[in-house]
Amino acid sequence: MTGSLPECCKENKITNRAELIDCMEALEDAKDMTIEDLKERLNYLSVMRHTDHLAMFKEDEGLLDIYDRASFTLQNAIEALGSAQMP
Repeated sequence: MTGSLPECCKENKITNRAELIDCMEALEDAKDMTIEDLKERLNYLSVMRHTDHLAMFKEDEGLLDIYDRASFTLQNAIEALGSAQMP
């Protein structure tokens, strides 16, 4: 699972809060993406939040706000593309 991931989000690249923010903001960019790519990004975002970088998210409202915004943006893009593909 790395086809649609920005370079800054690749494995072992995120070591601090600033890099985590850069990755989440890069994941949020939904331009010219397929539904599959968007779902991959949304899944990766969730994995980061709930497992890989859980310690960084604890009690950090700023990170949680960025996560929520990126998640919302990706979900909306998935829904919009899904609606556009309906006959």
